[in-house]
Formats: sequence, structure tokens, C-alpha cells
Amino acid sequence: MIKLDYTFVVQAVLFLALLFLLRRLLFTPFIALLEEREKKTEGAKAEATALMAEGERQRAEYESAVAEARDRGAALKEGILQEARSGRERILTHAREQAASKLAAVREEVRQEMAKARQVAAREAEDIARQMAEKVLGRKIG
Repeated sequence: MIKLDYTFVVQAVLFLALLFLLRRLLFTPFIALLEEREKKTEGAKAEATALMAEGERQRAEYESAVAEARDRGAALKEGILQEARSGRERILTHAREQAASKLAAVREEVRQEMAKARQVAAREAEDIARQMAEKVLGRKIG
């Protein structure tokens, strides 16, 4: 059997002293270092998650602003196109009115010229008929 003598007690005291010293000088700082490292890792993960969420929020905000700007641009473009169409219609209407007015004036002028030409043609036909009658009758008709 094992005999317990003073060396056992000395070894037990030395073991407990070494355990106390190792715990104080090595194990506790090492465990604290591991815990701090874990906290930093978790903090970095949380910060990364927060940054990702912020990035996603900013991307959504940017896309929303771009879509809004695109819609405003489309509305402005449509307004400009509508204004151009109505301006074109006003110009075309005015041009048609002017063309119709000029056409009516030209038609009236042509009608008056034709009336004058008919009168001249009627007088000349009358003169020719008189001259032919004078030649046929051999005398002057009055």
C-alpha cells in the first residue's frame, strides 16, 4: 500500500502552489485573451451585419431615388411632347387657315380674271361676227 509521509504533503503543497501560479500567470490571462478575442469577433460580426443592413438600406434608397427621378423625367418628357404636339397643331391650324384664306383670294382673283376674259372674249366674238357679217353682206353694219 501507499505510505503517506511528509514528501506527499510537500508534493501536494508544491502542486497546489504551481497550480495557483499557473492559474494566476497563464490560465486566467489566456482565458481572458480568448474571451476578449471572442468579444471582438462577435463585435466585428455585429458591425458587419449592421454595415450590410445600412448598405442595403442605402441601396434601396438609391434605387427609389433613381426610380422617382426616372418617373419625373418621363413625366417631364411627356409634358414636353404634349406641349410640342399642341404647338404643332396650332401652327398647322394657323397654316391651314392662311392657306385657305390665300386659296380663297386666288380663286376670287381667278374668277374675276375669267369674268373679264369672258367679257373680252364676248366683245371680240361680237366684233368678229360683225366683221364676218359685213364681209358676207358687203356693207357696214352699225
